[in-house]
Amino acid sequence: MSDESNRTREGIARIVGMIAHTELASTNPAETRDFLSKVFGWEFQDVSSPMGELYSYRTPAGVQGNVRKTAPQEPPRSLNYVLVDDIQKAEEKIRASGGEIVLQRVDVPKMGSFFWFKVPGGPILACWQDSPKA
Repeated sequence: MSDESNRTREGIARIVGMIAHTELASTNPAETRDFLSKVFGWEFQDVSSPMGELYSYRTPAGVQGNVRKTAPQEPPRSLNYVLVDDIQKAEEKIRASGGEIVLQRVDVPKMGSFFWFKVPGGPILACWQDSPKA
């Protein structure tokens, strides 16, 4: 990882692969797990909970959460931004791994760039790349 991959903003570590939210509801949790592991290097464990079986995850930044099966009549949900150090390479890797871009790249002046994508199993996520330091 380059220095651009690990930044601190307002005292908070910004590490490539980090996510800000903790739950993904998926029509196919195993497919979602496999995709996120392959593309972003997330680690998963099978967990039994009162709500049923789920996959607990830990991102490279140490953020934890879970992927669970959608409930009847519940659409896949969540929109989380995953920090990347090269937005073009992330898009290429997502497409090559079976993901679908659902909102093309948007550049936010002086902040960064993002796009939204759909992972196998249905959840929509986003990739975010910070703008270079001025």
